[in-house]
Amino acid sequence: MIRQIEASEAALLVPLNAVMQRLHAAARPDVFHCDASEAEVAEYFAETLARVGWFALVAEVEGRAVGYALCEVQRVEGNAMNRARVRGFLHHIAVAENARRRGVATGLIEAAKARFRAEGATVWATTYWVWNEASVALMAKAGLTPAITLSDAAL
Repeated sequence: MIRQIEASEAALLVPLNAVMQRLHAAARPDVFHCDASEAEVAEYFAETLARVGWFALVAEVEGRAVGYALCEVQRVEGNAMNRARVRGFLHHIAVAENARRRGVATGLIEAAKARFRAEGATVWATTYWVWNEASVALMAKAGLTPAITLSDAAL
């Protein structure tokens, strides 16, 4: 079952996020860390979910959260260079290690896309690190193709 959670349920995301956070911190310790307490991470998610346009979907199996997607409906104003648009943005997706390869991530993405469409989005996007082979494969399977390249280097 996939459902949207309220900000008051943000703690559900903490253990699922911890797996993703450790992966990111190991690969890019210059960007990510695992120093925050569970309470601080829960507060971060609660504050994020209280913002306009943000929502989180949780996949549950037998009443236990096994995956989540943190999403935002972005209303982009037009200007002299760009068209106004509504874009769905997938900020995080994480699935518990023991629930992977069972369609959980695909189900979360499909549910997010449905919500994006319902909010008037005409496109959806995400970012992921090129070293994260699982995310690269998942996003390709979801139909995304790279549109912008961000490169970085230490100074």
